[in-house]
Amino acid sequence: MALKFYDSPFHVTHDEDIANKMAMKVDLSIMLTNLINDKKWTQSEAATVLGVKQSRVSELMNNKIEKFTIDAMFDMLDKLGFKVKLAMQTADEAQISIAQAVTSQS
Repeated sequence: MALKFYDSPFHVTHDEDIANKMAMKVDLSIMLTNLINDKKWTQSEAATVLGVKQSRVSELMNNKIEKFTIDAMFDMLDKLGFKVKLAMQTADEAQISIAQAVTSQS
């Protein structure tokens, strides 16, 4: 019997549409958590910057991805100085990129 490989653990138990969104939310939560940890912020400090309650930061940092929408995570990245860009390659293909916004210095 051949082994079957999956794109993510979510693809084992969920249909592809849901699994893809869950995998994206995990990646976003890891990115956000790493950014918060790199800045050595407490959850309260991060909450102030992100404009959310401390309990939301706790949920994020404890990987409770089901409590977040992708849009809410994009908003948090925006508050941390990142921009999300969607580029349509064709009518059937798009690519999302997340990059730190370049600030101009006077």
